Amino acid sequence: MRRFSSSLHHRDQLRQVRKDFERVPRKRKPSWVKMTLLALLLVFVGLIIYIGASAYTSANEILDNNLSFMDIISGSNLKESKGVTNLLILGRGGSNHPGGQLTDTIILARLRQSDKKLAMISIPRDLLVTIPGVGQKKVNEAYAIGFNSEKDKNKRAEAGAKMASQVVEKTAGVPIHYYISVDFAGFRELVDILGGVTVDVEKDINDPEYPKEYFTKDGDYVKTNAFQTFTLKAGRQVLNGETALKYARSRHSGNGEGSDFARARRQQRLLVAIRDKALTVGVLANPKKVTDIFSSLSGHVKTNLTVSEIKELIELLKGVDKNAIINKVIDNGQGGLLVSSSEGFYHLLPRTGNFAETQKVIENIFTDEVSSSALLLSQIEVEVYNATSTTGLAGEIAKKLEAEGLTVTKIETAEEESDSTIIYDSSGNPTALAKITKYFPSAEVERYNQPGVIKVVIGKDYGN
Repeated sequence: MRRFSSSLHHRDQLRQVRKDFERVPRKRKPSWVKMTLLALLLVFVGLIIYIGASAYTSANEILDNNLSFMDIISGSNLKESKGVTNLLILGRGGSNHPGGQLTDTIILARLRQSDKKLAMISIPRDLLVTIPGVGQKKVNEAYAIGFNSEKDKNKRAEAGAKMASQVVEKTAGVPIHYYISVDFAGFRELVDILGGVTVDVEKDINDPEYPKEYFTKDGDYVKTNAFQTFTLKAGRQVLNGETALKYARSRHSGNGEGSDFARARRQQRLLVAIRDKALTVGVLANPKKVTDIFSSLSGHVKTNLTVSEIKELIELLKGVDKNAIINKVIDNGQGGLLVSSSEGFYHLLPRTGNFAETQKVIENIFTDEVSSSALLLSQIEVEVYNATSTTGLAGEIAKKLEAEGLTVTKIETAEEESDSTIIYDSSGNPTALAKITKYFPSAEVERYNQPGVIKVVIGKDYGN
């Protein structure tokens, strides 16, 4: 009995020790640790809110319709007609620029959604068109007329873009689903935020009559009455915002690159370069970069695309093969769709008296462009440039290509050496291209804007 009682007493002692141990206060983390973690959390949340609010405010200045939360999380169906989405791109001087609301850049981008095929069609600024309520004017005046007719200052950019869209729609014969208008300052800022763009400059540019200009601290563009000389060497160049703007606007180079039509081709090249740089992971995956783009473009860009439509458009553009982009400039050259007239003032008119022929070309751009650009093997001119230190390499390659039945019209040493081989092709002839690429299987192939020419620039990677 005593043993049982002793056992019970021992158990009670153990229970008491256990209770006493549990009552001992545990060491808590110092309060400064909690406060620091809380402060960091608040800073992090505040940063997210700031970036979000900044992007939200800037986005509302760019978009016609105010941004909502549903725009961000919802999907969309990009507008289209016969499977094609049509986007009008307008470039203008902007504030502090004489004639700042005249759209000297007018590009109709057509994106076929089924196979992600893109065509860019430049419409010359001097084309004579009918503007509702005004009569016959140059097409570049449509935006300005709509802009100036709107009394509400906050809606002027939207009114200008809508008027331009209405006029181009009637002229081109296809519906304009969306528009984007951008001024000089916005274009310059965009290129700089992207870290510059890479462009293949076809010919040396030496323009002694480029307008002398500057940008204010607020980023506004200001043009003076003086001139400056703008020069740019041919070849692959990385352009910053200021140089890219000059490249897009130069008109007096005196080497064939100074006409409005050559300028239109340069502008198309820049758009492709911007698209390539903007779609890189380093840009789209960086929230700060995206916010900077929104902030810099606010007040300089206007579009009727919603956020969800922009997201869908970006996904489609990711799948576009840049080597298969169709570039078309509506011009007055040999076999062109337009003719020049100086009656009263200089302007361009449709060759046939109406826009039916132009509309047919635009409507059938994805089918007719292929057949019209595909030249016979005998019609293609091949130019070979040696961009290595190996003497005689261009001549050696030229002999091989001539043995393939190709006509080599130029054998030269490139102005600068290149690490990689690049083939510029405007022939539309897959057989000709295949005959060349079999000697350069790893070469990069890019679209060329000189009709009927394939330009081969042999890099140091040849033979490796």
